[in-house]
Amino acid sequence: MNAKHLGLKLLFVGAVCFAALFNLKTSPFRYVVPSAPFSECLGNQQTNDTYVYLYTSGLIPKGLMPYRDFFDHKGPLFYLFVALGIRFGRMAGVWLIESLFLFVSAFFAYKTARLLTSRAASVLAACLAVTWYSLGQLSPETLAIPFILAGLYSFVRYILNGCAIGRLETLGVGAAFAAVLLMKMNLISLWIVFTAAVIVSSVAGKRYAFLFERAAYFVLGAALVALPILAWLWSKGCFDDFVRVYLKFNLTDYGEKPPFGNSLIYFIPVIFRQTPQAARYALLYFCYNLPALAVYLFLFLYEKSGVRKILYGSLAATLLLSIYLIGAKGFHFVYYCYPMTADYLIFFAVAFEFILRLSTRRRAAAAALFLLLVVPILRAAVIPPAGDWLTRRKILRADPTADLSVLGRPIRFDRAALDLAYYIRGNTPPDARINGTGCAVYWYADRVCACPHLYEEGERVRFREPAPLTRFQPMTLLPARRSYKLTFWEDAEGNPPEYIFEQRHRNVRLGKERFTPEDPRHIIDTSPEIEARLAADYELVYQNDQFDLYRLNAGRGGEAPPEKEEEGAE
Repeated sequence: MNAKHLGLKLLFVGAVCFAALFNLKTSPFRYVVPSAPFSECLGNQQTNDTYVYLYTSGLIPKGLMPYRDFFDHKGPLFYLFVALGIRFGRMAGVWLIESLFLFVSAFFAYKTARLLTSRAASVLAACLAVTWYSLGQLSPETLAIPFILAGLYSFVRYILNGCAIGRLETLGVGAAFAAVLLMKMNLISLWIVFTAAVIVSSVAGKRYAFLFERAAYFVLGAALVALPILAWLWSKGCFDDFVRVYLKFNLTDYGEKPPFGNSLIYFIPVIFRQTPQAARYALLYFCYNLPALAVYLFLFLYEKSGVRKILYGSLAATLLLSIYLIGAKGFHFVYYCYPMTADYLIFFAVAFEFILRLSTRRRAAAAALFLLLVVPILRAAVIPPAGDWLTRRKILRADPTADLSVLGRPIRFDRAALDLAYYIRGNTPPDARINGTGCAVYWYADRVCACPHLYEEGERVRFREPAPLTRFQPMTLLPARRSYKLTFWEDAEGNPPEYIFEQRHRNVRLGKERFTPEDPRHIIDTSPEIEARLAADYELVYQNDQFDLYRLNAGRGGEAPPEKEEEGAE
């Protein structure tokens, strides 16, 4: 093995290990200075959505079932993957699952790029793709990546081999399709294009027997993944809930279909976003759509090989279909680009191949193109201690009088929720009926919410049983909670929750630069009805700078639940 090949291997392994250790949000090694137990990843914090996924998936080992016992509309396989990690080791166990998926993704990314480009270009493309998608939060999008890349590898092989594919590989393509479909159904653009390519090529070549045989293997592979999961849902009596929530709700009720012209935002984001911050994020996360599409179309038009023409045309179609399916329910410019790294992979590989060839003649131009390609991604791949330092500088620049001590070292914007959770865990019984809005609290406290709907009041109105699902409207922070009955559900016997926590305000804009304790856009008001009812039925037992915790008293003629001893409380 020569020094060049050894260097490429070290680069590849080093990039994947760096992504697993420092990019994945669930990693125990993201922070050098601990502020919480190792089981909670040294004080690591997640986005609000990730706390929803951790909490809801963690209910499965407790015997609760998705769609029936708690509401969330992601696919069942995603919950099972996360639940497996939680059962193995809480958040650190989820990180191990994500790390395994990351290494599988890196393997298929390199193998796919290697079918078309040199070893060096393939390593660089795989490293860039894996570095980018590992920056995403724990979500169905990031866990689906290895299955999408595995499908892409077979897709490229199929076209380059003259539209031929083996039986076992077809079986694997079907299994990967079912896995993605049962995590998030709008990520299947690759299989739509792939299926169309197989049908067209088989009919054009009059290979009808081949088409039907491969279709049977594809269906068999999908069934091997899907049937056990569907049987599990059926055996638990929640198959109808799965159909109602995951299929009906996602296909017909969730989100607002945007105007067709909004699709242009994925290519020219600055024109259609009004605020400078929104324009900056849109440029950062979607700056590859137009270049990738342009490269695929250029290669499609000027490639002499008919086989490669089909390949690049199919890649362009897959990219466009991915943009449509991902954006069909609304524009989310922060993290929805991560599942599209598979669509960019060949673009990365071809671009690096061109840059490497250019470097032998025009090094300055090659260096400029290289930086243009990698800086938008690598600028975000900063280990948390450095990121904390930058965040503190940004906060102090916006408000020199800001008190940063409340954020801790490392910075954690959910410290108030963590403190409340530790109090609940140390001072309430494990089966206490608790209600409030904030999955971070339930996750850290290891408690179950008394209400199956964990979101704002408006969502609880929409999903209230037995009323049918209504048209989903976009969530807003304001106004938050107006009705006591709809906010803190009673059980079938009319019993209220034993404990209620209320979030008075969010004193930091999560993930943003400004420290805004008095920003009115982030004040969560409590209605007079709720305040009056709480005063009559509950007593305040704990308070921090954001949360109030109430305990049921004798106001309803019953007895308050006994308070646990203080030992173990933090």
